[in-house]
Amino acid sequence: MTENSITIDKNIYESLQRENKYLKDKLQHTEQILQLAIDNVPHSVFWKDRNSVYLGCNRNFAEDAGINKPEDIVGKSDYDLPWTQEEADDYRKCDRYVMDNGIPQANMIETQVQADGNLFWVDTSKIPLRDNQGNVVGILGIYENITERKQLEESLKILEREQFVRSIYDGMEHNIFVIDINPDGELICVGINSFGLRMIGLSNDQVVGKSLEELFGIEAAAGIHLKCQQCIESSTAITYEESLRLQGQEIWLLTTLNPIKDNQGKIYRLVGTTFNITERKQAEEKLKASQHFIQRVADSSPNILYIYDIEEQRNIYANQEVALILGYSTQEIQNWANEILFKIIHPEDLGKIMSQQRLVIAAADGDILELEYRIKDSHGDYHWLFDRQTVFSRQIDGSVKQFLGVATDITKRKLAEIEAQQKAIELEKTLQKLQQTQAQLIQTEKMSSLGQMVAGIAHEINNPVNFIYANLPFVDEYSQDLLKTLELYQKYYPNPVKEVQEEIKNIELAFIKEDLTKIIKSMEEGTRRIRAIVLSLRNFSRLDEAEFKKVDIHQGMESTLMILQNRLKAKPDFPGVEVIKQYGNLPLIECYPSQLNQVFLNILANAIDALEEEFIHHHNLIPKINIYTQKITENTVQICISDNGSGIPQNIIYKLFDPFFTTKEVGKGTGLGLSVSYQIIVDKHAGNLSCNSILGQGTDFIIEIPVFQVKG
Repeated sequence: MTENSITIDKNIYESLQRENKYLKDKLQHTEQILQLAIDNVPHSVFWKDRNSVYLGCNRNFAEDAGINKPEDIVGKSDYDLPWTQEEADDYRKCDRYVMDNGIPQANMIETQVQADGNLFWVDTSKIPLRDNQGNVVGILGIYENITERKQLEESLKILEREQFVRSIYDGMEHNIFVIDINPDGELICVGINSFGLRMIGLSNDQVVGKSLEELFGIEAAAGIHLKCQQCIESSTAITYEESLRLQGQEIWLLTTLNPIKDNQGKIYRLVGTTFNITERKQAEEKLKASQHFIQRVADSSPNILYIYDIEEQRNIYANQEVALILGYSTQEIQNWANEILFKIIHPEDLGKIMSQQRLVIAAADGDILELEYRIKDSHGDYHWLFDRQTVFSRQIDGSVKQFLGVATDITKRKLAEIEAQQKAIELEKTLQKLQQTQAQLIQTEKMSSLGQMVAGIAHEINNPVNFIYANLPFVDEYSQDLLKTLELYQKYYPNPVKEVQEEIKNIELAFIKEDLTKIIKSMEEGTRRIRAIVLSLRNFSRLDEAEFKKVDIHQGMESTLMILQNRLKAKPDFPGVEVIKQYGNLPLIECYPSQLNQVFLNILANAIDALEEEFIHHHNLIPKINIYTQKITENTVQICISDNGSGIPQNIIYKLFDPFFTTKEVGKGTGLGLSVSYQIIVDKHAGNLSCNSILGQGTDFIIEIPVFQVKG
C-alpha cells in the first residue's frame, strides 16, 4: 500500500467519524427535542414492547409512577409500579388485546393508584406500534387525569339527588321531620317538610334549631321524648299512634321513627314520618260504636256468627255463642289458622268444607249457601252445625275477600235423625229377617226351613192345643150334666110354654143332644193328633233345648234322613237315592241340635234336588249321596255331604251362601237354605261351611265345627 493511499483512507475515516458524530449529535438533539415535546404534553405518555415491558415515558407518567427520571422506566413492567395487582392485570390485558388484534382502544375510563397513594380516574387510549414491515412491535399509550371531572360529575349527581330528594321531601302529602341528637342527648329539630310546616302552622325559620319543648310544649314534648328514646334504645324503626293539639285542634298521627347511624354505628339523627289519621280514628270510633251495637245484637243471637277471611285463612270475628256452644273463646277462634280449624272439623266433613269454600268464592252477592257439618268442642265431643254462608266483602278486583256465616247447633235434631235412621235400618233388618223367615216357611224350599217352622208351631200351636185338650174332659162332663138336666125338665115338664116349644123346634134340640157327644169326641181325637204331630217334630228339632247340648250328631243325621225318607225312596220316574254312610268315631258334640239338624236337612234336600234334576237329563245316572264324618283335630270334627249330580259353576260358588241367591227355577226355592245354614255353622257354632264342586262330577259340602264351644 502506498503512502498516498494510506493518507486517503485516513481522510475518509476522519470524514466518516465527523459525519457519524454529526448524525449522533443531530439524533440526540432530535431525541431531546422529542422528549422535551413529550414532556410538555399535558397528558401522561408511555410506550412498551411486545411483552408489555416499558421502553419509555414522559415526565408526567414518571411522576405518576413515582420515578425520578423518565429513562428509569426502561425495563420495568406494570407490576413494578405502584398500581394495584388488579389494575396491573387489567392494563396488561388491554395491551395484549391491542397488540394481538392491531386495533386501537380509545377513551377507556379506569382507576389508577399513583405513587403518593391517591386514587385517580384516568381516560386512557392505546395504539399498536408497527415497524417498517407493518409488524406490531409494541404499544403506545396516553392517558388524561380526569379525577376533577369525575368529582365534578359526582358532585352534580349528588346535587341532583339532593334536589330530587328535596322535591320528594317537600312534595310529600304527609309530614317528614328530622331530629338531631346533641352530644348531651338534647333533641333538636333540624328540618320539617312543607306539608309538616303547614300542619303545625309554623315557618322553617321558626322550626330549625328549636327543641321539642319550644315547638310543642313541655307536656307534649315529654311524650315525643319517650318515643324517641324507645327508638334509640331499640336501635330500630318504631311505629306508633299519638295525639297532639296543633293550631287549637286535637289531631291523631301515625308516626314512624327511623334511627340514622354514623360510621361508628352511633345514632346521631332520627328521621320521622307522620300521617294524619284523625279522620280514620273518628271513623274507627264511629265503627266501634256501631260494632258495639252489632256485637250486642250478635251476642244475643242463639246462633254462631262468624266472619272468615279467605286471604288470611282464618276467622276474624266470632260472637259469644261460640263459647256457649263449643267452649272456645272468641279470641281462640280468631287466632286459629286453617290447619287448626281443620283439626276440629270431623274428618268425614273436610271435603264438604273445602268444596263449600270454592262455591263461596264463586258466589254472587246475596247468594246464600247452606251446609251441614260436624265440629269438635273443647271437651272433644262433636256438634252438628247447620251453616248458612254469604259474601261479606270483596277485594278491589271484585274477588271475594270475606264471607259471613250463621251456624245453628242442630245436634239434637241430627241425633234424633240418626236414631230414627238407625231404627229404620234396624226395622229394615228386622223386616229382612222376617222376610227370610217367611221365605223359609215356603214349601218350595223343600223343607229347608223346617226348624223355623217347628219353632212357630211349638210357640203358636202347642200351648193353645194343650189348653184345649186339657179342658175337653170338663166340656164333655159339663155338657153331659146339662143334657141330663134337660132330660129331667122334659120328664117333669112335658108341656112347656109355647115360646120354649118353638125354640126347641128352631134349634133342633134332639139333633144337638145326639151330635154334641160326637163333636166333643172328634175334638178330643183332633187335639190328640195335633199333639202327636208337634211331639214328633219336636223330637226331630229338639225345640226344648235352647242351650248348647252334647249330642251324637250321627243320631241327628239319621233323624234327618228319616224325615227325608219319602224323597230318597224310588218313584215311578226316579230310581231313588243310594245313601252311603261312612261315620267316623266321633265324640259327643257340643251344639244346638235342632239347628245342626236343619243344616243337614238343607244340604241333603239340595243334594236330592240336584240328583233329580240331573236324572232328567241323564237317565243312566245312579244317584248317590255320600256322608263322611271324621275328627280332624283334637277339638274339630268334619262332616262331608257329597252328591254325584251335575255340579255347580265356579263363577257362582262364591254366591251360594248369600241370602235369596238360588240356582233353582222360580217357585222352587227362595235361596235362604244355604244362607241360614252358613249362619248356623259360622255364627252360632264358630265353625266353617264350604263348598267344592266340579261341573259334571258333583258337589261336596264340608262342615267343620268344634267339639267344645267357647262360652260367652
